[in-house]
Amino acid sequence: MNRWDSLTQLKHEDTKSRGFFRRCNSWCLCALVVCFTLPTLGQSLQFAFEKEGRFIAPEQRFALSFARGIDAYEGPQPFDMLHYRLDINLPMTVDALEGSVRMLMRLKENADSLVLHSVGLSLDTVRVDGVLKSTSRDSATESFTIHFNGTRTAGETLQIDIDYHRIPGYPRPSSRRGFYFFRDTIGLPSNLGYTFSEPSDARFWFPCYDEPWEKATAELNITAPNGYVAASNGKLIGTTNNGNSTTTWRWRQNQPITTYLMCMTVSRFSVSMIPYVKSTGDTIPLQYYTWNAPPFIDSAWTASFLTTVGQMVSAYSGLFGEYPFDKYGMTCIVPFGYLGMEHQTITTMNRYYATSHRVVSHELAHQWWGNDVTCGTWADIWLNESFATYSEALWREHLYGFDSLKAYMRDTLSGFQFGSWQGAIYDPVGQGFNLFDQVVYTKGGWVLHTLRGVVGDSAFFSMLRAYRDKYQGKSAVTSELKAVADSVVGSDMSWFFNQWIFGKGWPKYSSRFTGAADTISLTIQQQQDVLWPTYKMPIRVRAYHGMNRTDYIVQDSLRVQTFLLPLSVQPDSVVLDPDGWILKQIVAPTNVGEEKGKPGEFRLFQNYPNPFNPGTTLSFVIGHVSLVSLKVYDVLGREVAMLVHEVKNPGAYTLQFDASDLASGVYYYRMTSGSFSETKKMLLVR
Repeated sequence: MNRWDSLTQLKHEDTKSRGFFRRCNSWCLCALVVCFTLPTLGQSLQFAFEKEGRFIAPEQRFALSFARGIDAYEGPQPFDMLHYRLDINLPMTVDALEGSVRMLMRLKENADSLVLHSVGLSLDTVRVDGVLKSTSRDSATESFTIHFNGTRTAGETLQIDIDYHRIPGYPRPSSRRGFYFFRDTIGLPSNLGYTFSEPSDARFWFPCYDEPWEKATAELNITAPNGYVAASNGKLIGTTNNGNSTTTWRWRQNQPITTYLMCMTVSRFSVSMIPYVKSTGDTIPLQYYTWNAPPFIDSAWTASFLTTVGQMVSAYSGLFGEYPFDKYGMTCIVPFGYLGMEHQTITTMNRYYATSHRVVSHELAHQWWGNDVTCGTWADIWLNESFATYSEALWREHLYGFDSLKAYMRDTLSGFQFGSWQGAIYDPVGQGFNLFDQVVYTKGGWVLHTLRGVVGDSAFFSMLRAYRDKYQGKSAVTSELKAVADSVVGSDMSWFFNQWIFGKGWPKYSSRFTGAADTISLTIQQQQDVLWPTYKMPIRVRAYHGMNRTDYIVQDSLRVQTFLLPLSVQPDSVVLDPDGWILKQIVAPTNVGEEKGKPGEFRLFQNYPNPFNPGTTLSFVIGHVSLVSLKVYDVLGREVAMLVHEVKNPGAYTLQFDASDLASGVYYYRMTSGSFSETKKMLLVR
């Protein structure tokens, strides 16, 4: 699902967001999810809602043997859900809904009752294998219990039939309606009804077992007035004109689906379609459901985008394995308080982002990560959202190359400002964050990028395919992904998962170097919070000397660690992680005694970062009150910038140098004060 964060999305089109219908009580930032306007009577009707250098590993033979006893997460319930059949009637004049649901399940253990979920629904009749049964409700857990009046034994298959209707006037939270209805009187071409269930709102529109780990096949038969189109999950089996001015749309989802991904979207839509041919030779439709009446004439521009969607499906199939379902469709609607929601086979798209590469690629990626393989618990939500977020970058890489992916990742580092980035990716709610906070989107995407950098492309994409192959059509938890990673990489990856998935924060590196005749002495310091991990990481190091460079990999594992690197010439600069694989901050050296300066001493330090583009930080120490001059020169000795020329008191100083107006090349900066003079070299690389 895509969400809008007001502080970042003004710059970045989206980072996957769950915009409006979820309250963000734990998030200190004000999230303006989406503002859109609908023309009505010459005015604008405004809606605002709140809600919450690659380390190429040596080539290895990837053993795909998995640890015994590890299987898809199945949860604690005493049954396996096998199949849902929903028959739903919508008048499409008010927000009423009535219907019936049939559930087929197989008991895993003996049981004398059954606990399911329902909120705001009247359960008119409840039958087990055709026999009426009594029920009792527990509003605190949003559940009801069916009493068997006897014991059913493990291995039995049960058929549960429930007739129900939505209770008019029930006090549903504005953020948890399950079924949303809008009249054309607000400026729409037609009345609109749709469902939205993530994380736990399917129970608001049909009785079910509403947990992410439980998946089953499904049929949805949706009856609406003639002229309305009902889009839903899976394949369209057919439509039936009922002879009473209504039509029933019959959909079948043959692959397992969890309840929060089941949906229906109903309005007077036009349908655009192109075929997509899988590598297996099977042809599936790519579809867009749009309005084609004033004020929204959307069919032409969305239909033309389907070719791009087909290219996305092809690109992701090449990376992750073939597209898993019988169709891929999108509905294009407003009001919708999210950028998109990845319902299985039929994404709900906000009209104003209907052809956004970033939003569409994110939601499409969820068909693999979240739909085909679903997070086993909500603590594992990063398995959905981090994977889809990084897939945005992979689509950029497919279109424009690796430099574009690096630029995308660099842009997302604005996320350091979010409080949730200081937490662990795993279990955001357990840490007091919103379930769909930035920690599981951009930070999680960055961690996958870091993992790719550590193990290399071959192992990384082999791991994704192996994970998908093992848990296709199932749910998985983080420990199961870790077991796949162990097997593919051929070593225990606990060190990576413990610090990057279960650990807080990120590394903050500083470095300094000295050069001798044939050796660089490089000291790396980790300055992150003491409550954050001390990161064990392979770090690529690049030494620049003249127009040449030399690369190394060091295994950093301490708060302060010194490495001796062979180099026959004096380097101009030494850079950590020059290709940007590690989620990190580069900071100025601190707590290093000799760099603080002694009383009365003047010091000029190496700029950081170096090379730089276009800004860098300069630091210096003043020993006593004096007139200080700090200037920048080009290689011909011409002054290009005066940074300081004033009397300074004793102390340590830092300043920013912006070289936006300068050409690439070597520059020198010189500090003078009385008899003190020191010059250092820096490299501007565009």
